[in-house]
Amino acid sequence: MTARFRTWRRPAPLWTALALLTGTAVASLWFTPPPSSEQWVIWAVMVGGCLAASCAVVMARLPDAAAPWLLAVSAVMLLSTPLVLATGARSLAVVLAVLASTVVVPLAALRVVERRPAIRLLRWADGCVIVSGAGLAAASVRGGPAALVATEIASATAICAGTWTLFEVTSGDDRRRVLWLVLGSAATALLAMLLFAAENSLPMSPVYGVVAAGTLSLPLPLAITMALVAPLRTDVRAVIRGATVLIVMLALSAAVYEGIAAVWELAVGARPGKGVPALLAAVIASGYQRVRQWVEASMDEMLFGRSADPVETLTRLGTDLTAGAPPPLWLHTLRSTLGVPGIALRQDGATIATAGTVDDGHTTLTALHAGGEHMGDLAVCLPPGHLRLPRAAAAVVELVAAPLAQALHAARLSEQLRVSRGRVVTALEEERRRMRRDLHDGLGPTLTGIAYNADAAVNLIATDPDRAAETLRGLRADVGDAITEIRRIVYGLRPRALDEFGLVDAVRQRVTPLRAADGRPLDLTIDAPNRLPQLPAAVEVAAYRVAVEAVTNIARHSDGARARLTLALHDATSLRVTVADTGRCTEPWTPGVGIQSMHERVEQIGGTLTILTTPQGATVTADLPLVIPA
Repeated sequence: MTARFRTWRRPAPLWTALALLTGTAVASLWFTPPPSSEQWVIWAVMVGGCLAASCAVVMARLPDAAAPWLLAVSAVMLLSTPLVLATGARSLAVVLAVLASTVVVPLAALRVVERRPAIRLLRWADGCVIVSGAGLAAASVRGGPAALVATEIASATAICAGTWTLFEVTSGDDRRRVLWLVLGSAATALLAMLLFAAENSLPMSPVYGVVAAGTLSLPLPLAITMALVAPLRTDVRAVIRGATVLIVMLALSAAVYEGIAAVWELAVGARPGKGVPALLAAVIASGYQRVRQWVEASMDEMLFGRSADPVETLTRLGTDLTAGAPPPLWLHTLRSTLGVPGIALRQDGATIATAGTVDDGHTTLTALHAGGEHMGDLAVCLPPGHLRLPRAAAAVVELVAAPLAQALHAARLSEQLRVSRGRVVTALEEERRRMRRDLHDGLGPTLTGIAYNADAAVNLIATDPDRAAETLRGLRADVGDAITEIRRIVYGLRPRALDEFGLVDAVRQRVTPLRAADGRPLDLTIDAPNRLPQLPAAVEVAAYRVAVEAVTNIARHSDGARARLTLALHDATSLRVTVADTGRCTEPWTPGVGIQSMHERVEQIGGTLTILTTPQGATVTADLPLVIPA
C-alpha cells in the first residue's frame, strides 16, 4: 500500500501543473479567440490536452519511464502556444508547436518499448528526428514554401525511418507495441488525407476545419498510450487487419464503381441513369465476399504468418511419428506449421503435452478417435483476432487428427504392454519367492533332519540296535512328511485334479463344497464341449484358476444360489471361459489378491480378462489363446 501511494504521489505535482495549464489555455481561447490566421492554436490546445491526459495515464503505470515525461514536455509546449501567442511572440509559438509535434512526440513514440535496444541505428534515428524537426521549425518561421515542403518531407521520412528501425530490432510483445504506433500513425495520415479531400469538395468554416484536424490528430497520442499501458489488452494485429480489410474493400468497391461508370460514360456519352447504379451495386456485391476473403487471407499471411500446407504438415508429422518422437515434439511441429499461439494434447481429462501457450477460453477442440474409441482431444489455440480456425488450418487439423489418434492408441497399447509385462515379471518373482520359502522353510529342515537321523542310526546299529530301529522308524515318518510337503508344492504349481479328472471335472470337484452368501448350496451349471482339445498346460491351469476364483467370488458377493460356467472354443484359436450369475451383488467386487491373480495369470499367456458387475449380476469373461506366443 505504501509503495503504491508513493507511486501515485510522485507525479501528482506534474498532474496538477498540466491540469492548470490546460485550463489556462482553454480559458485563453475562450476569452481571447485567435484571429482566423492563427486558429491553428485550437489544434495545438486539443492535441496538447490529449497528450496531457495520456501523460497522466502512462505516468500512473510507468513513473520511471522516459516516454511519459516526453509526453508531458510536448503537452506543455502545445498548451503554451496560445499564451505565448497572446504576448505577441508568434514565431516562438510556431516553433513550440512544430518542435512538440515533430520532435518531442516522435521521441516519446520511439520509447514505447520496455527495454529499448541500445544500438547505433536507434541513436541515429533519434538524431535524424531532432535535426529534421528543428529544420522544419526554422523553415516554418523564416523559410519559403519550397524549404517548408522539403523539411516536412524530411521530418516525415525521419519519423517513418525511426519507427521502421524500432520495428525491425524488436520482437514479441515489444513489436506489438511498435505496431500500435504504426496503427496510430497510419490512422492519423489517412484521416488527414480524407480531411484534405473533404475541405476541397465540401464548404467548411476555418474553425470547423481546425477542430476536425485536432480531432483527427488524436489517434497517434491514443496509440502511444495504448502501446505503453496495455499493448496486449487487444491484439493490435487484429485491429490492423480489420481496419485494412475495411479500407481496402471500400477503396476497391469505390474504384470498381467509378471505373464501370467511367467506361459507361465513354461508351454512352453520359453518366449512368436510373437503374444502372443498382445494377452496378449488384455486380460489386456478387464478388465482394470472395474478394474480401482473399484480402483477409493476404493480411493474415502478412501479419500472422503463411497459411498451413497440408502436405508439408503431414510430411513433418510423419517423420516425427516414424522416428518415435515424444508427443511434445509432435505438437511443436504442428504448431510451427499452423502458425497458432499454442496446441495441447489431452487424454482422459489431463493434458499430456503442450506446445506454446494455450488459453482455454480461446481454443477449438478436435476429438481424436481410433477404431471407434475416443483417444483424446487436440486443443488448438485460435490465432489472435480469429473466432475460429482459418480454413486452411482447420483442414490441416482435420487431416492430422487420424494419425495423431493412431499414435496415441499405439502409445496407450505400449504403456499397457509395459504394465502387463511388469505384472508378469512381478508374479513370476513372487512365485519364485514362494517356492524358495516353501523349499527352504518346509522341505529343507525335514531333509536335514533325515540326514542327521540316518547318521545316528548308522552309529547305533552296532552298539544299540533297539535305539537304531527306533531312529529308523522316526526316519521313515520324516520321509513321509517330506513326501507330503513335496506333493503340496507340486500341487501348488499345478492342481492334481487337472491330471486326474480333466478341466471340467476338476472345477466341479473344487466348487462343489461352496455355498451361497445365505448358506444355501451353490448350484453351478457347466456348459462345455463333450471333448475339449489338448490344452497347453499353462492355458489349462489359467482356465481352472479363473473359473474357481470367479465362482468363489460369486458365492461370496451374490444373493443368488445359481451360477453358470461356460467353456467354449472361439474361432478355434482361443478358449473362452465365462462365469455368470443371475443374482444381485450384495457388495461390489473390490480389486484384491484374487482379482489381481486372475488378471496376472491371463496376461501371462497373452489372454484378456473382463469383469462386469451390475446390480443384476456379475459376469467374468476370459479369452485364453490355444497357442501361447513365445
